[in-house]
Amino acid sequence: MTDPAERIRQAVVERIRKIVDGHHASSDGDDGQMACSCGAKGLSDHPRHVAEQIVDGLDLKAEAAEAADHVKKEIRYATAWFDWELTQLEGAQC
Repeated sequence: MTDPAERIRQAVVERIRKIVDGHHASSDGDDGQMACSCGAKGLSDHPRHVAEQIVDGLDLKAEAAEAADHVKKEIRYATAWFDWELTQLEGAQC
């Protein structure tokens, strides 16, 4: 069985490969603007366009925010539980 981290790495590499494969720059006219094979036109920075597509395609922003929210909720839960346990212990000592 393969390492889970390696499977995740391979899945991410494959997803990025598909995104990059779907974006090829072409000249859009005399004004120096580029077009992309995905249909985007008037691009001044095609590599940036592809990078944005990778970030959007991997949904990195949303996942990071969801993970942070999940961790915050877990910390609040653990803190509340710990406070409850301390309160019970203090009551037993009186």
